[in-house]
Amino acid sequence: MSAEAAALRTDTRSFTAWFAEFLRSELAPYPGRGMLVARMVISATITMILVMTFRIPNGATGPLYAFIIARDNLLTTARSARNVLLAFALCAFFVPVGARMFGSVPMTHFLWEAASIFLIFFLIRTLDNYSVASAIGLMATSALAVWYLPGPAEHNVEYTLWQIVSPALGAAVTIAVEALFYALWKEDELLRGLNDRLLLIEEMLGCYAQESTVPRALNRRLAQAAMIGVGGLRRSASRANTTPTHRAQMNAVISLVGRSVDFAAALAHTARSLDAADQQAARHLFTRITQTRHALAKGWDGAALEPLSQSPPLDVRLPLLRELEEMFSLIPRVLVGSESLEAYDAFTERALPQSRIFVRDAFHNPEHLRYALGGCLAGMLCYVLYVSLSWPGLATSVTTCVLTALSNIGSSRQKQILRLAGAVIGGFIFGMGAQIVVLPWLDSIAGFTLLFAVVTAAAAWISTSSARLSYCGLQIALAFYLINVNDFHIQLSLAIARDRALGVLLGVSMMWLVFERLHPKTATDAMLDTFIANLRLLAQFTTLALPHPDVQSIARVRRLRTAISNNFADVNAQADAVPFEIGAARPQHMAARDHIRRWQAMLRTFFLLELAVLQYTAFSTAETLSEDDAQGLREFDAQCAHRLEAMANQLDAQRREQTTPEPAWPAPGSAAWPAWLTGEAGSEAGTNAGVQPMAREIRQLLDRVAEEMQTIPIFSIDRDSA
Repeated sequence: MSAEAAALRTDTRSFTAWFAEFLRSELAPYPGRGMLVARMVISATITMILVMTFRIPNGATGPLYAFIIARDNLLTTARSARNVLLAFALCAFFVPVGARMFGSVPMTHFLWEAASIFLIFFLIRTLDNYSVASAIGLMATSALAVWYLPGPAEHNVEYTLWQIVSPALGAAVTIAVEALFYALWKEDELLRGLNDRLLLIEEMLGCYAQESTVPRALNRRLAQAAMIGVGGLRRSASRANTTPTHRAQMNAVISLVGRSVDFAAALAHTARSLDAADQQAARHLFTRITQTRHALAKGWDGAALEPLSQSPPLDVRLPLLRELEEMFSLIPRVLVGSESLEAYDAFTERALPQSRIFVRDAFHNPEHLRYALGGCLAGMLCYVLYVSLSWPGLATSVTTCVLTALSNIGSSRQKQILRLAGAVIGGFIFGMGAQIVVLPWLDSIAGFTLLFAVVTAAAAWISTSSARLSYCGLQIALAFYLINVNDFHIQLSLAIARDRALGVLLGVSMMWLVFERLHPKTATDAMLDTFIANLRLLAQFTTLALPHPDVQSIARVRRLRTAISNNFADVNAQADAVPFEIGAARPQHMAARDHIRRWQAMLRTFFLLELAVLQYTAFSTAETLSEDDAQGLREFDAQCAHRLEAMANQLDAQRREQTTPEPAWPAPGSAAWPAWLTGEAGSEAGTNAGVQPMAREIRQLLDRVAEEMQTIPIFSIDRDSA
């Protein structure tokens, strides 16, 4: 891809201009959003009515679970609700017993609070299940606030048990609503999301093929889809109850479709019409996308995609259209090429056992300990402040710290903007504003239900945005519920509302102090660090040699696969946070973000194709490869590893020195690649099995990435084209 094409995707607007357009795009409707918001509002509203009817104290966490429990499918929702109830049972045992043993003496009570908050943050960081982590965090912090009360102990135990009823009720209502909607409306959200995006690209190509301009409405929809991204689809894929290979295929297709939407949005914005040759290519690409969409609708049908994987490249002149053609030529190759791994169950990565509780590195990764200590410091600063001031109304600050920790999207600065915005909108505008303007005129549960549903709908609409904005919706709901749902009557006391809103702001401020000021790191730095580390892991992966697979070798493959996949997800999360960075270097950081996102899409495809090639070295007897093929593969993998390491070294040098050093690998297409790739030194078996064609595809991907890294510095930007 040329530097000119790369610059077309670089956004150099100021933060203010970008943020206004960002909000318009994030809050615009998309297919399925209204239905999802309706389910969340119904679940939260029913829970609120039950809390008020049965006079459940401190019931704010009940409706909040309408925002937390996963809704990817009915099975996922049921498991999430089950895990939540198990977590409540554990907290119901731990908190009263611990408080009874240590709560009577002030010093031991203080140490017990500190140890409990540390444990909460450690579990949030290391538990493998998000629903369990959120349940323990919310339940435990609410119960800890109860044990700040003077007693007697029987009264505190009773209030602690009430802390279980409200969120358990919210979980039960949510699963019931989801079951009802599932019975009436069965649809795969992942396939629908992919199909909707492919339809947009198909419609745009149809306009070009018919020699008509792209309508303004379609241009806006493409821009909106590009802004929202595919983070929600990635979450759906990660939670899907499928095989690991299928999940890897889904993630690759999601990434390719996401990048295709980016290219399509840029193409629709810059090209009003195409010349005759590109129009013909657009017609062929239109047909290819239609066939791809129908194959995916049939359940990722590899047989239907087989002809597409062998389609010759189109004669395309326009750079962005050529990039689209490349993306859609890779989709069938990824699915068809990696499918053969299913034949070797011993080699493929197995799904983690359902009984797994902690992440794999929970007890030997120092980052988990550092994170738990930081969270404990923030929570205890809140605790010491409101206890020393004898201001129990600020106890919501500790709960806010925990909810803040539950968000793992983006950088600390992005989180702080979303937290502060959510606290101000939910606590002061919606919460206290309703107390001043609306609640004095209400005299029944019906009126309050209407107000509650309206605010919940607004918060739910925001929470169904992409990962860059969704957390703000949860924060709005939390602040509003803490003010108006924590008691079983209409709350008119502005002092109580003030205390709870200030508690939210206090928690946000302490988390900002600990995680932003004491350990600052920009999203761009985190994105580049993770991307460079992943290049080195990919280099290690390509050099794996398994002539006789054993348990240790297979375990190493699985560990590398998991680490590489996690790094891909982390890079995407940090890339989504880069636009929230402000300062003079923001345009350069946005340019780096665009380059990294593009290179990662190609490297993810490289990763899956390399998995397919690796099977031939692991099971060479099954594939009847000759010694020449085996030797050619070893030389090819060594060259891939060398180039990946060189790419990592160059990016690391650019990041540290802001310069572009001389590349440490030969120019693309040079004789450095082994002659085996041409087919002249390989066997007919290797060609027929598909190992040489996949190796050639891998070479082309690495050559493209290498060429761009040589010609386009990571922080380069063409301001004239922005």
